[in-house]
Amino acid sequence: MNIRRIGVWDVIILAALYSALTNLATAQTQNSRLITANSYLERGNDWFAKRELDKAIADFDLAIASAPDFEGAYRNRGVARSMKGDLLGSLRDFDRAIQINPRVAETYINRGYIKYLRGDLKGAIDDNSRAIELNPRLADAWNNRGWARGEQGALAEALADLDRAIKLNSRISGVYGNRGAIKFKLRDYDGAIADYNQEISLNPVSAMAWCERAGARAMKGDWDGALKDCNRALELDPNIAIAYFNRAAVWKEKEDWERAIDDYNLCLEKDPKFAEAFAQRGLCHLRQGKAVEAQEDFASCLKVNPRLRVSLEQETTKVKAAMRGPDQIRD
Repeated sequence: MNIRRIGVWDVIILAALYSALTNLATAQTQNSRLITANSYLERGNDWFAKRELDKAIADFDLAIASAPDFEGAYRNRGVARSMKGDLLGSLRDFDRAIQINPRVAETYINRGYIKYLRGDLKGAIDDNSRAIELNPRLADAWNNRGWARGEQGALAEALADLDRAIKLNSRISGVYGNRGAIKFKLRDYDGAIADYNQEISLNPVSAMAWCERAGARAMKGDWDGALKDCNRALELDPNIAIAYFNRAAVWKEKEDWERAIDDYNLCLEKDPKFAEAFAQRGLCHLRQGKAVEAQEDFASCLKVNPRLRVSLEQETTKVKAAMRGPDQIRD
C-alpha cells in the first residue's frame, strides 16, 4: 500500500527551564555573585520565553561567568543551545549540570533528548531510566524512554512505557501519538486509530496526528477516510512531505496515476531526499507506460538510498506482471 509513517515529530520532550527562584540563590542572599547570576538567569528565561535564543544564551553565559557552579544556568543554556541546533554544546552543558548536581531528573531527560538526536538510543534510554529512578512520576521520562525503545525495536517495552506515561498524565497529546505509532508497528491499526483520535481530540491542529491516522486508516483499507485525513493535515500544514506521500498512495490505490504523480511531485518539492517518493512516482510512470521517466525516478531513488534496490526491484516486477494480466485496465 506504500503508506509511510513519520520518523519523529515532537515525540521527545524537553523538560522545563530551571526557575530563577532557586534554592541556590535564595539560600545565600548575601552572596552578591549568586544574586547577580540569578538575575541573569531570570532575564535569560524571559528572553527564552520570547524565543530570543541568542539573547537568552548570552544571559546564561553571564550567569555562569558570575557563578561557575550554577547548575540551573548550564541546564537552561543546554536547552537553548539544543533549540539552536548546537547539539554538542547542549550535551556539554547537560554533562556539566549533572556533574554539579546529579540528582535533578529533568537534566537527565534533557540530556537523553540530545543523545537521541545524535543517534545514541542506548544513551537516551539510560538517561531517561535514571530520571525515572529519581522521579518515577515524570510522564516525560516514560514517554521519551518509550519512544527510544520503539526506535530500537523493543515494541512491547515501548508500549509499557507509553502506557505508564499516559497513566501519569493523560493530557499530553503527543504521547497518544507515540503510542499510536507503536501500535501501528505492531499492526494494531484499530488501537493506533483510537490513540490518534485521542491525540486529535486534545490537539485538533496537529497536522501530523491527522497524517498518521490517515496511514492507519489506509492499512485497514479505509482509503476514503485516509484521503480526508491527508487533506485535513495539508490544510493545517501544507509543508508536510509525508502527507503528500500518503495522499499519493491513496490515489495510487485508486489507480489515479496523474493525481498520484502530482502529489509525489509536491512531496519531493518539500523533501528532495525522499527516496520512496521517487520510487513510487517511478512505479506510477511505469503504469502509464512511460519507461524513460520511470527509470529516471528509480535511479534517483537508489542514488538517495541504495538499500531500497531489492524492494524496488520486487515492486517493479509486481507492476509489470499486473500490467501483463488479462484483467488489467490500461491507461
